[in-house]
Order: sequence, then structure tokens, then C-alpha cells
Amino acid sequence: MHATLCDLITDLVQNSIEAGASEINLKVEETQTNLNVVIADNGKGMSAELLKKAKDPFYSDGEKHKHRKVGLGLPFLFQTAEMTQGEASIESTENIGTMVRFRFDPEHIDLPIFGNFTSAAVTLMSYGFEGNLSIERSVNGETYTVSKNELTEALGDLNDLESLTLMKQFIETNEEEINKRPDGSNRSVQSV
Repeated sequence: MHATLCDLITDLVQNSIEAGASEINLKVEETQTNLNVVIADNGKGMSAELLKKAKDPFYSDGEKHKHRKVGLGLPFLFQTAEMTQGEASIESTENIGTMVRFRFDPEHIDLPIFGNFTSAAVTLMSYGFEGNLSIERSVNGETYTVSKNELTEALGDLNDLESLTLMKQFIETNEEEINKRPDGSNRSVQSV
């Protein structure tokens, strides 16, 4: 199982990258009662038969990770949903793309901690794929958006140390803003 929900989100977005997507949209919305996540891509997609296999932890196509005999991202998602009375779904069409959705109760005792979204976003933005990743992040109605294309246009190479530092500061500042309580203090942001 993943240590944090941000680890799970990162794993699922990496699936989109590895599926050859040129456009990935990640939406992460937190409220007092729900954590809603949608990951949509225009990657190679999956046939109905392959989609069934992808939910099996003992299946791996052997192409993405030749050394790996299992594929755990989607099975862990469905296991987490089951053990926390959450919901998870995946829709995919071959040669069109894939959409993964899940909803969890953030107060459920068995739900892993959320984790550090800034670190997850920086990792994904600098992953080194040619496509665009757009993130819409919302906490209790406060929202910000960011895209890899916009960051690259503003900062240049996202793997350059100075660009990485500025990108991290930008995302961190947005995270602090949306996590502010009405009294001006910040919610406790869990990090690992």
C-alpha cells in the first residue's frame, strides 16, 4: 500500500505518462467530508479485456517495467476504496485515453494520510515527459490551477535547479493560500 494518498496520485499520473499521454488533467478537491480526485489522459487507453487485467495486482504487461512482475497502482486504489468505504472507478477506451476517479472520506480511520502535495506536484511536473500536465487543486472551495506548459514558458527547463526551486515555491505558496483557515491560520499540512 502507498504511504500517502499523494504517493497513490503520483503513481496513477505516472501511469498516464507511461501510456504516452500528451495531455493529462489532474483534479484534486478536498472538502470537510470528501477527497475527490480525477485523472484524465489522452494516452493509448486500454481495451475492455486489458482494463480487467489492470485491476489484478498479479498482472503486468511486462512492457513498462520489464523487471516488475506485478502492477500495483490500480489494485491499491481499489483496495483503499474498499477498505475505507470510498469509491473508485476507471474508464478507458483504446487509442483515446483513460479516466480514473476516486472519492474518499478524509476522516476515515483506515485512510492513509494525504501527504505533501507540493512534493508530489513538483515531482510530476519535472518527470521529463513531452506532454502537458494540468493540475486543478481545491481545498474547501479555494482553488488554484497550474500547468506544465505554463511553468515551462515562465521558467524554462523544469529540471534546472533554479527552475525547480521557483516551481516549488510557487506551488507551496498556492498550497498555503488554499489551506488557510478563515482566521488566517493554516490547516495542518501533513507531510512525510
